[in-house]
Amino acid sequence: MIKTKSVNDPIEEYDGTRILVTRYPVRTQKNIPPFVMEKAKGLAPSAKLLKDWKHEGISWEEYEKRYLEEMSGQSQQEKIRNLAERSQRETITLLCFEPEDDPHCHRNLLKKLIEGVR
Repeated sequence: MIKTKSVNDPIEEYDGTRILVTRYPVRTQKNIPPFVMEKAKGLAPSAKLLKDWKHEGISWEEYEKRYLEEMSGQSQQEKIRNLAERSQRETITLLCFEPEDDPHCHRNLLKKLIEGVR
C-alpha cells in the first residue's frame, strides 16, 4: 500500500515506512521529525523545477510534464520500481512538506508512478 502525507501531519501506527521525498533538508535539526525512516531525495523535483514552480509561476500542467520527464531517468526508474515492489509487501508513506490536501504536490505524481509499475 502507498500513502501520502505532509511531514507535519501526525504520525500514525499504520503509516508503515515513512519516506521523505524532498530535495532539500529541513533548515534546522529540530524540525526533522525523528520518525522519518528514510529519505529519497532522488525522487524529488530538481532545484530548477522547484524554483520555476514556486517563484516563476509555471502552470501545474508544465510542472507535471517536467517532473515526469525528470523521473524517466534510469536511476529514478530503478528507485520507483523498488518502491513499487516494497509497496506490495508493506505500507509506505511518501512525505513532503506541502499540506496533504494540496493536490499540487509531486508526492501525488510519484504515487501514481509507483502504482503504474505494479
